Amino acid sequence: MSEGRKSETVEAFGSFPVDLLENERGTLILADLPGVTREALAVSLKDDELTIEGRRHLGGETLRLRRRFRVDPEAVDAETIVAKLEHGVLRLELPKPAAQQPRRIEVRVG
Repeated sequence: MSEGRKSETVEAFGSFPVDLLENERGTLILADLPGVTREALAVSLKDDELTIEGRRHLGGETLRLRRRFRVDPEAVDAETIVAKLEHGVLRLELPKPAAQQPRRIEVRVG
């Protein structure tokens, strides 16, 4: 008598290339996500983890994509994060809090 095998569901995730750029105002993430629509894309920030997840259909299969990044929650103004998806590229702007950004001081005469 042979033993039956339990069927297991395995979830596979692919990755995608990103560029990280940082300056005194914040961090810019550019993620290449060709074939991923806005409806199939999710970006979240919880505690110190930024997650980008998407789905792309290839033929009859769905490829799930995921990247996670550690962020210093005190170095990002979470309320002003901007995400834009255009031509398969996600542009994610993570500004620093106003208190950490450089401030120009006016010099007065007299």
